[in-house]
Amino acid sequence: MFKRKIAIALIRPVTYYHLLFWSFCFLPALQHAQQNPQFSQYLQNPFVINPALTGVEDYVDINAAYRNQWTGFEGAPRTATFSINSSLLLLNGELQPHEGQSHQGLGAFFYTDDVGPIKQGGFYGSYAYHLKVSQDWFVALGTFVGATQFKFDDSNVVLLQTPNDPVVQNFSDLNFDMSLGLYVYSKHLFAGISANQIFNNQIRSIAVNRQLNTNGTLEPNFNALVGSRIALNDVFEFVPHIFLKTVSNAPLRWDFGAKMVYDNKFWGGLSYRNQDAVVGFFGLRLFENAMLSYSYDWALTQFSNQQSGTHEIILGYRFDFAKQQCACPKYSL
Repeated sequence: MFKRKIAIALIRPVTYYHLLFWSFCFLPALQHAQQNPQFSQYLQNPFVINPALTGVEDYVDINAAYRNQWTGFEGAPRTATFSINSSLLLLNGELQPHEGQSHQGLGAFFYTDDVGPIKQGGFYGSYAYHLKVSQDWFVALGTFVGATQFKFDDSNVVLLQTPNDPVVQNFSDLNFDMSLGLYVYSKHLFAGISANQIFNNQIRSIAVNRQLNTNGTLEPNFNALVGSRIALNDVFEFVPHIFLKTVSNAPLRWDFGAKMVYDNKFWGGLSYRNQDAVVGFFGLRLFENAMLSYSYDWALTQFSNQQSGTHEIILGYRFDFAKQQCACPKYSL
């Protein structure tokens, strides 16, 4: 996503001087900031951060999510996603053997990410191939292929001094987009890396001196997820993990956390996002195949006194076929 602290500067009402300040800040933000949507519950739906997880589980996986960041702050980020993915074996009506086998996966992913007058969205189809390299280990390669749309909506902007200023006007850019992912996993360990926005697409962006410029660039973003699923006894499992994110010319961001799972029916945990937030999350099975998960981010930035935290909720449904057992860690339940 774009740098959140900058993007919210341009919301109702705003003066021309605010606009100039936002313009100076916005252009470098396009080039150096984290530009993909933020997620706190990437363990619950890891498919949206790495296409190599397409078809990794032994069920058809459907998830809808909504994230309301910096609650109470007008124009603050709001993100919605919908995703579905499955092994091709399941789509063909075949049951994956208990010991697992090499297979393919297909999926789709939609998202919208709104920050005041800035609106970004995308649609992707996904494909992955999971190669069984030993009795316990798989290596998966996957890709997202689709399009992203970046829009500026001047209906969310009011210029008090110069209401008809030509520097503020609607624009919309649609670009072809692609992501690549690698994922290595067994029943108890997992590690993956993905590259997003790999084409360095340019978008129109507001510039100073009353003209539009094309210096805005969607920079490639990279992330890595590493973790383990450790059985403590017959009912409790422990899932430590670390999640790394970076983009060109921006500092490395990382999350470190742990999740506790009880009897595959209840889960909860904590994570820390460096220089940003502490996240608490929990979830449960509503019934056999339906899941509900919620997280809350306690902000650690200078905005912590101006908003009341971030809420994220995921509703998922799994079409489980004969309770098969895949070779993946099943950390997403």
